Amino acid sequence: MVHKFEDFINEKHFLVVVDGDDMSHAVKFRITHQSGKANWLAMASTSKDLDKLVASGQSHTAIGKDIEDMINDQLKKFRQNFTVELDYSWQGAGYSFNLNFEDILKRLNKS
Repeated sequence: MVHKFEDFINEKHFLVVVDGDDMSHAVKFRITHQSGKANWLAMASTSKDLDKLVASGQSHTAIGKDIEDMINDQLKKFRQNFTVELDYSWQGAGYSFNLNFEDILKRLNKS
């Protein structure tokens, strides 16, 4: 079980349940930081996990939203002051997420 935010970020894999046409699939993903950008990249951990994504029949966007929801739930649990948002313009492999610092900016501007 993950107990700290640092453990969550440093954890090699995390599970996301992707609802398929006929059943749900537990898919392992790995999060990495995109160097030089305020983005995270989630990739299926193995080819078997990638096969589960294909078998789910879900759209790339729907799977990305499932991952976004899981990450944001974890961030909320760890009381982080930012969220992630699916980067719809990402053309590469996996799923890219922009880091949303709006809550932090609001707090800074109140000072």
